[in-house]
Amino acid sequence: MAIRLRNPRNWSISSRLSVWYGLTIFVLLGTFSVITYINFHLSRHRDFDQHLTHEQRVLMPFIRFNDEGPVFEQLDELRSVAYRTDGIYGTYVRLITPDGQVRYQSPNFEQHQRLTISLPSQPIEVNISRTWANEPIRTRYLPLNDGNGMLRGWLEVTGFEWSLHQELGRLTRTFALGIAISVLLAIGGGYLLARRALRPVSEITETANRIRATDLSTRLPTDFRVHDELTDLAETINGLLGRLEDSFHRERRFTSNAAHELITPLATMRGEMELVLRTEGDLETCYETLQTALIDVDHMNRIVRALLQLSQAERLRDMPREIVRVDERCAEHVERFRDRAEVRNIKLSLETTPGPTILADPINFGKVIDNLLDNAFKYTPDNGHITLAVGVHEGEVVIEVSDTGFGFSEKVGEHLFDRFFRADTHDVQAQPGSGLGLAIVKTIAEAYDGTISAHSDGQDKGSTFTVRLPRADG
Repeated sequence: MAIRLRNPRNWSISSRLSVWYGLTIFVLLGTFSVITYINFHLSRHRDFDQHLTHEQRVLMPFIRFNDEGPVFEQLDELRSVAYRTDGIYGTYVRLITPDGQVRYQSPNFEQHQRLTISLPSQPIEVNISRTWANEPIRTRYLPLNDGNGMLRGWLEVTGFEWSLHQELGRLTRTFALGIAISVLLAIGGGYLLARRALRPVSEITETANRIRATDLSTRLPTDFRVHDELTDLAETINGLLGRLEDSFHRERRFTSNAAHELITPLATMRGEMELVLRTEGDLETCYETLQTALIDVDHMNRIVRALLQLSQAERLRDMPREIVRVDERCAEHVERFRDRAEVRNIKLSLETTPGPTILADPINFGKVIDNLLDNAFKYTPDNGHITLAVGVHEGEVVIEVSDTGFGFSEKVGEHLFDRFFRADTHDVQAQPGSGLGLAIVKTIAEAYDGTISAHSDGQDKGSTFTVRLPRADG
């Protein structure tokens, strides 16, 4: 049965890293070993050549020339016995005529077969490597010249190199074994190290697989005993999950509240129409029913319009902006509420610092002013006082809408900007509204990198809503 290997692209990160560690160690140690082997090989050859050169220098004083060629004289006085020793410590010496005739060979030649003569083509010193009786040898040829510079023969000195080759073989095996062990240790250690380093990834993956759209409360683990890039990644994802969970809960509350707000007038309209159909009411009864239904339709229309404004406000961050004169826009919108103030005898004041500007869309910025003023008018009794003030503080344009209305408690203040939220008090519930106006203001303010806050000293003590937006002119 044929074994099919997995495509390396499908390997785990741990496997790829361990193989990479192994290949890196193999290349590095292999390169080091080759360079070391070559240098050691050349160095041993140089040492051996120096040994042969030394032997020749020792023998040169004993060489003489006669009519037949070079000869040794008084060689027995030579203390060195290398030319009599056989084996790796022996030096094999021959005197050879220019035409290749052997004039002398050392006694240790007798124990070996004949050694082929390989004289250089030029009268120069030459070192050559060859084999003799299937053993590696190194031979050095030294030309012998007489006093007139004429070539009279050659001094041949030979030594066995098999011990050198044994050393090189042992060195090669040592390197091979060391590289193999190092590569295996690198692969094994690299795999364990990679598995340990990537263990947080497995934990993150396992935890992420348990997260469902209906339950975003699960968080990725961040306690990995070290603070590294994976910790930062897990914390970033946890932050994203937190924002998604908040958004999910907001949307769930939004859907539930929107359904509740719309279903109530629809149910009322259906009940009234069914009553008219059952009683076959007269025209006056039908007229009254239609009037009531029209009120409900208006209420639903306001809710739908508010939802549309809220949806548009959530997309403002990426929409074009322009310079808006805050004092001028506030003055324009205040004038729109003058008639409403006169009808209810409410004093409407405008206090502005001339000149502050912001980067915004004029229409959507106008919705901020309109919703704040509309909120103040809803919850301020007749003969009250509403003030719109515009100022500048620490590079921000500050817009405050204060009233002498119903006010609110600290607990209610925590939910004023929630969608569809309306305080559960008689004064608030008696006023028409959808609970989306302040949510729209908050969404628009945040889209323009601003903030909104609310303050009240308590029930029936008025309230102040403050919007802060970055100033366009510094």
